[in-house]
Order: sequence, then structure tokens, then C-alpha cells
Amino acid sequence: MMGFTQIWVYARKFYRTQQRDSLISILLGVAIAGVVVWITGDDMFKTYEDTKFGFFSIVSACIWIGIFNSIQLVCREKNDIVKDELDKGLYASSYIAAHFVFQIALCLIQSIIIMIICWIKIDFPSEGVIFGFSFMDYLITVFLIIFASDALALIISSAVSTPVVAMTIMPLVLIIQLVLSGVLFDLSSAANKIASLTISKWGMAAMGSVADLNSHDLPSAINDKFPDFQFPFREFEGIYKSTPKHLLIVWLILLLFIAVSYGLSVGALKYTTRKISK
Repeated sequence: MMGFTQIWVYARKFYRTQQRDSLISILLGVAIAGVVVWITGDDMFKTYEDTKFGFFSIVSACIWIGIFNSIQLVCREKNDIVKDELDKGLYASSYIAAHFVFQIALCLIQSIIIMIICWIKIDFPSEGVIFGFSFMDYLITVFLIIFASDALALIISSAVSTPVVAMTIMPLVLIIQLVLSGVLFDLSSAANKIASLTISKWGMAAMGSVADLNSHDLPSAINDKFPDFQFPFREFEGIYKSTPKHLLIVWLILLLFIAVSYGLSVGALKYTTRKISK
């Protein structure tokens, strides 16, 4: 019972103390989503390539927003506040869980705003894979990408000592996510296995599944440019399989990322605060 009480108390504390930072995160998310949609929105769902790179831009923006949400949350108060409160009986698991509770609300607000911006500009097909209205499929996908990225950043924030170190690591994490997404480069079998540990790969898998990137209704760019020539249709990509079962599996994988991130954040916080006391 003590743990649930601590989660409630600290979630309320974060609500009081992080409102300004959360507003900045929301406004940055709106700005990033607006720029991405402004650049890619008109071309999406015209060709396979334009649609794929449009979703890659959206997924990349979601990952950036999620990481920015929490990359400094724990480390900026670890030495002065968290260490002292852990010594007085605060559970590391409760402290991280309280962050998760607050970040769920923040990520949900960001996801709704981003999807509204995208929906206004992009001509999405209305039929979903799981829900009758594709907006819900995309909204859940965007939320899971942002929250999984947010949870990943909490691991980093729990593991490092200062916000400066956290912000130094942030670009490296983003580059890894982008490079291993499978969109920019063809990955070798070894690199593809490593890519399975990235949010970007599964974020693209979910987006591609909802959009049905394997559909014959999406012509390749070369077919669109030379309609009089008959080019062979591109190979079927299993990662974009547009079935409810496949999409649910991808969502579960993203949820697994979140659950593992929680455990690693708790472990990292315990380890680093123990080092501080020595």
C-alpha cells in the first residue's frame, strides 16, 4: 500500500512542478508536427515512396518528442533530492512509476494534438485495420511510439549524473533510431536483428500496417512517373502486413519496450544513487 501512496503523492508533485516544462514539450511537439506535415503532407498516399518517407518523418518526430519529454527529468534532481528521499524510505520503483503516470497523460495529449494536425493536412484513408475509423489506429500507434521513446529517455535520465550528460547522449540515441529504422538504408541480417531493439523499426511497422504499404493502390514512384510502362510490382514486405493480428503484435512489442524500460529505469536509479552515497 505504501508504494501506491508514494506513486500518487509523487505523481501529484510532478503535476505541480512540471506544468511549465510540459507546456513547452507540447508546444514543441505542435511545432515539429506542423513542420513535418507541411513538408510531407501533400505527397502522402500518392506513391509508395512518398507515403513511406512521410511516415518515417512522423515516426522520427514522435521519437524526438518522446525523448525530449523526459531526458532530463531524473538526473536534474538526482543528487539533491532523489538520493535524500530514497534514503528516507522512498521506493525507486514508486518514484519511476509516478513519472510514468504523469508521462502517460503528457504523451496522450501530445498524441491527440499531433494526430489532429496530421488529419487536417493529410488525406488518410478512413478505414482502419482494427477500428472502423483509422484515426484510432494511428492515434494508438503515435501514442505508443511517443511513450516508448519517453520511457527510453527515462532509462538514460536515471543512469546518468547530470542533464548535460543526458543531452549529450540524446543525439546519439536519435541517430541510432533513424539509421536502424530500415527506411534510410537496407540493413544486413545482423543489423536487422539489432534494429529489432529499436522503437523506430516497430513504429514504422505499425504505421505501415495501418496504411497498408503493400497495397497495389499505392504505385511506386517509377510507375507514377512512367505510367505507360509496366514495371513489376514491388515485393511484399511482411513487416507492413495489414492485418489486425500483425498490428496487435507490433503494439504489444512497443508495450514490451515500455515495460522493460520501467524495470531498467528502476535498476539504473538504484545503482547510480548507491554510487553517490559511496
